[in-house]
Amino acid sequence: MRRLKCEKETIILTNEDDGFYDVYTFNQNLPKRLRGFAAKYPDDCWLKGSSEDGSETYMIKKVRLSLNLRPPYSKDRISEKSPELSYLYKSNDTRKNIGRSL
Repeated sequence: MRRLKCEKETIILTNEDDGFYDVYTFNQNLPKRLRGFAAKYPDDCWLKGSSEDGSETYMIKKVRLSLNLRPPYSKDRISEKSPELSYLYKSNDTRKNIGRSL
């Protein structure tokens, strides 16, 4: 059975007891990156399983994976550093109003 695009998730599971993340994904680029990482560092990352529907699950040591949260640029920084990229901020403003003009 074919999955809908909204059903194709990436899930990162962990618990406080062990030192691993369980990464379950349908994303096409992430398994390629994890596969390459696992080939280079088999003690730190390995394929746990895959399914016929296209998902792959990897185990990766917690010390090898991090999440990087980046705050949005301020209006001043956008206009000061790169006027040609000011459309990025404008697109964020319009995102708030999607569906309100109906």
